[in-house]
Amino acid sequence: MIDMHCHIIPNIDDGSQNITETLEMAKKASCLGYTGIYATPHYIENRHETDKIDIKNSVAVLNKMLKEKNISITIYEGNEIYICNELLEIVRDHKVCTLGKSKYILFELPFSGEVLNLKEIISELSHVGYIPILAHPERYEFISKDYKRVLPFIQEGALLQINLASITGYYGNKPKKCVEKLLKNNLVHFIGTDAHDSHSIYDIHEKALKLITKKTSDKKLHEILIDNPNNVLKDKSIN
Repeated sequence: MIDMHCHIIPNIDDGSQNITETLEMAKKASCLGYTGIYATPHYIENRHETDKIDIKNSVAVLNKMLKEKNISITIYEGNEIYICNELLEIVRDHKVCTLGKSKYILFELPFSGEVLNLKEIISELSHVGYIPILAHPERYEFISKDYKRVLPFIQEGALLQINLASITGYYGNKPKKCVEKLLKNNLVHFIGTDAHDSHSIYDIHEKALKLITKKTSDKKLHEILIDNPNNVLKDKSIN
């Protein structure tokens, strides 16, 4: 498995606070069966704007440390980009990291309210060859009320990444119900832990995975946990 969404780089956003915690996160992920993690620190204009080179260097240092400590997992570069009208320009100007140096980018929305031109922003990205992945759609108020609101975004080329813990009610009942409907209707392309520390998500990982297994087929689960993340790594297209 490859974790599509994780705040594992230390001292860069609201995720891991130190290298000890980062190493513990990697160790726990490895024990749970992950072979890779996309490091996705927040990129939010005027708040979190860590230089792309710093992320690349951090990933390189982490991978060296993991190898030295015999922790069998690989970290790949990425960002979780907060939506804005200039999203295409930010990506084109190489201010952010795509996932594993691919054409795939992970982005997020405000949890309340609605981005009225979201469909157009997704269309712009898709038109020039990027593949946008919407992080945890089940957590956005307007989608949790009606999961079908994601359909126009998928039609424009976006893919969906749900959070593993949503199925347990970790973020509330509405995201839980929404993610169940997304799984039931085969609208999920990826799963991410969205882990920010070494305990909360990893401690309920087994429970969450069992619940997800009950809501989808073995074939689909393999696709969203293994096949699709590896296709991102290989920069291959996903149907």
